[in-house]
Amino acid sequence: MKSFKQFQEGLGQLKILPTLAKGAAATYAIKKGAEFLGRKKGESDIKPKKKFDPIGDARKKYQDKKATEYETKSGTTKEDGYFR
Repeated sequence: MKSFKQFQEGLGQLKILPTLAKGAAATYAIKKGAEFLGRKKGESDIKPKKKFDPIGDARKKYQDKKATEYETKSGTTKEDGYFR
């Protein structure tokens, strides 16, 4: 079991943790503030990333081709209730 003196010494070592936490919070706040101020008007936080998807791109191209063929053969349009 620790003596009172050992316990107090242990607490003295923990006094640096709140200081580090405050420093980390301040650094994070400054970084976020700089990002916010550097943003252009109308720019959102989430920026879509274009992923390389050859299968999805080929499928979309094929589906568009089939939809166009169906529209020309049947005479329907988007306004008639046919959606791509």
